[in-house]
Amino acid sequence: MAGEQIAPGAATELSQPELIKQIERARLELGRTVDAITDKVKPANVARRTMDQLKQRAQTVDPKLAGAGAVVVAGVVALWIWRRRR
Repeated sequence: MAGEQIAPGAATELSQPELIKQIERARLELGRTVDAITDKVKPANVARRTMDQLKQRAQTVDPKLAGAGAVVVAGVVALWIWRRRR
């Protein structure tokens, strides 16, 4: 069907076997498209892709930045504990 699209209103005469082949090709293509969409939106696949993206991002974090973040978090927790004891 790709590359064989017929313009609307075009005067073409197709034989019945050619029409059947075109319909079968369109049906197969539509089936593959629906399967691809179903696979793409399946919750398990979405979760897996999201986890893969998060793992990839985590691997690219600069260790110095991660250490600085840990220090900031530790400082905020220490400040919170200190204020609760007052």
